[in-house]
Amino acid sequence: MPATETTARSRPAGAAGGPLLDVRDLHVEFRTRDGVVKAVNGVDYSVDAGETLAVLGESGSGKSVTAQAVMGILDMPPGRIPHGEILFHGRDLLRAPGEERRKIRGARMAMIFQDALSSLNPVLTVGYQLGEMFEVHHGTSRKEARSKAVELMERVRIPAAAKRVHDYPHQFSGGMRQRIMIAMALAL
Repeated sequence: MPATETTARSRPAGAAGGPLLDVRDLHVEFRTRDGVVKAVNGVDYSVDAGETLAVLGESGSGKSVTAQAVMGILDMPPGRIPHGEILFHGRDLLRAPGEERRKIRGARMAMIFQDALSSLNPVLTVGYQLGEMFEVHHGTSRKEARSKAVELMERVRIPAAAKRVHDYPHQFSGGMRQRIMIAMALAL
């Protein structure tokens, strides 16, 4: 990792087995008019089941780019991963077909962005966006999806969830929007 990044780990007692996620010598670069910019240069880390990994660093140190590469949501081009491995349950995601990665993303791996407002659609209610996860991925009815959206909002402690399910993202505080994103991650 770049010198400006720090990691902190929390491992529950008794965590065993191979790593759930193993990132090895990950390099990410961007081609620009002025040449190649090396955004991530040799990141290594692993996360076991039940373990928490925090990546801290200055703005521009590569935290988000690393996470986007792992999730498979890096804009390519201009981004490019010239070297490295991203092993999820031992399977290299960089060599996996796109359809396989899509099935993993959301259902088995999720990312919660710091700026949740940019991740939520401003013209759709949060309840619709949460419910859509159930409709699309689980085939639930719209009524059942709305009920599940309320349950998830209650689970992440959104006050008056049954009423707030009809609110739009801008009607929530930044922290509440992040809770909505956590609910979306839990939905799948």
